[in-house]
Amino acid sequence: MFEDSMAENWEQNWFLDGENATLEHRDGGLAFITHASKVDKRVDRAAFDAQHAVLWTRQEFEGELRISYTFTNLPDSSWQSLIYVQAQGIGTEPYVKDIYAWRDLREVAVMSDYFKYMNLVGLSLRNEVRCKRYPWMDLEENSLETEFKPRGKNKGFPEGRELSCVVEKRKESILLRIQDVESGEKIVDHTWDLTDPGVLEDRDLKFVEKGRIGLRHMGGFKALYRNFKVEKLETRTEDPNS
Repeated sequence: MFEDSMAENWEQNWFLDGENATLEHRDGGLAFITHASKVDKRVDRAAFDAQHAVLWTRQEFEGELRISYTFTNLPDSSWQSLIYVQAQGIGTEPYVKDIYAWRDLREVAVMSDYFKYMNLVGLSLRNEVRCKRYPWMDLEENSLETEFKPRGKNKGFPEGRELSCVVEKRKESILLRIQDVESGEKIVDHTWDLTDPGVLEDRDLKFVEKGRIGLRHMGGFKALYRNFKVEKLETRTEDPNS
């Protein structure tokens, strides 16, 4: 369905939101580096936001998916990263479903633009891994419930260790599993139920089922990516004899 070693010509399969990130091929993969902000976001939010970036697949993916890749945190990596699953725009001008069409509006990858104008499932790789549904508000800017709970445990991503990441996204659930490639230790292993009525009740589009995959780095996050793959998941069927 989609496969990229990440070893060469990243622009063939990807595009970038954010002007200040560094992308370079090394060690058989792609180093994606955002630079730490030198300002307090409470004092100069624009300068703080300018260090964020999102790497998007050019291809859109529909249905139930298995996303897999390996990553290694580089020296002095800080803050957090996110995985955006099946992202589209909310469908109103200029935020049409094809997010590539309005990429010029995201030359600065301000978080609020994603909260307001994109429809996706986001995994936030923090101390406790969070799963959230975007947008965070409706067209009248009324707040929507966003978080699927409970949060997942995260043992932390040690610098210099190659980690494998697997996301299995089905219509009504999403699994995230991250483990140390050498030792096999599971760093994150959690599944969220995407049918929470509190999150779905005020949304016209109940489920996320088509769109692009994105890797978001907040300012100061640095990682080397290899062997990115997206595959169709086999459809589950009920056994009539069970």
